[in-house]
Amino acid sequence: MINEFQQIIKTYRQTDFSQRRAALATVIGLHGSGYRRPGARMYITDDGQWIGAISGGCLEGDALRKAREVMNSREARIVTYDTSDPEGENFGIGLGCNGILDVLIQPIDPEDKTNPIETLDQVMQDRQPVTLETPLPNDAGLFVEELKPDIQLLVFGAGYDAVPLVRLAKQVGWRVVVTDDCVAHLQPKRFAEADALPAIQRQDIRAQLPIDAYSAAVLISHNYKYDRVVLQELLQTDIPYIGLLGPKKRGDALLADVAEWVDEEDQKRLFWPVGLDIGSETPQEIALSIVAEIQTVFRKASAQPLKYKKVPIHQPVYQTVVDPLL
Repeated sequence: MINEFQQIIKTYRQTDFSQRRAALATVIGLHGSGYRRPGARMYITDDGQWIGAISGGCLEGDALRKAREVMNSREARIVTYDTSDPEGENFGIGLGCNGILDVLIQPIDPEDKTNPIETLDQVMQDRQPVTLETPLPNDAGLFVEELKPDIQLLVFGAGYDAVPLVRLAKQVGWRVVVTDDCVAHLQPKRFAEADALPAIQRQDIRAQLPIDAYSAAVLISHNYKYDRVVLQELLQTDIPYIGLLGPKKRGDALLADVAEWVDEEDQKRLFWPVGLDIGSETPQEIALSIVAEIQTVFRKASAQPLKYKKVPIHQPVYQTVVDPLL
């Protein structure tokens, strides 16, 4: 949802509040199953535009109407949607999600620097996990959520096959940094989507790159000597994912060359050849397999087809609203 938050913040910044009013809808509770989870947000303006979503498209129309009421009253409210009736007695449509959704709708005052979108922007600027507490109207308690930084993909090597990897990673909402020790390779036109294109000497990786627990590195330079030094640098950090492009024999050789820096625990964060086995051949397909593997590792997922999963796709959520008196 972090990418969605970024889009909401960007749209909020672009809103002309001399002409428009706005509200923010947030899923704060889910009983049973639902398309969106608590924390999903939807930014709405009074001209009927919105970005983000609180459902798969079924509830947005009604949420828009409720949001206009909130904009007029300037008072937040909680709306409950019961989607458990597959025949569509609620709202006249067959949702069939079998869940009850609580949605907080808040008016947005751009002059208030503590409004919910300004608050969201502040907590996202620091790449640290944070607990965000949102007071609910009528002393109904607090909505408490844990927000984690988005994945930061560090791409080492600015060759042609890094281009689709950067593009796809940005499409799923990650922060992407492409680095090389050859300035000529770091062409802004080729990597227009990248958040940063620093030219860093291979031996200065640890000193000059911000590497944290939410970072993933992919070595994609095709330069063995470059990859060897970068790998040695990365092994001396706490980065949880290091992917090595190329055949297994090449990866084995790289690891043998840096054996003094590799222990048993490191085997868990090293992936060679990088990517899931999805039959990739082209650079675009390889990029897909890499992004899918990184997502799998960070979400601690199985990567198996969902048809074989014997339990719900998501862990059930029963209540996310906390009574401050408890």
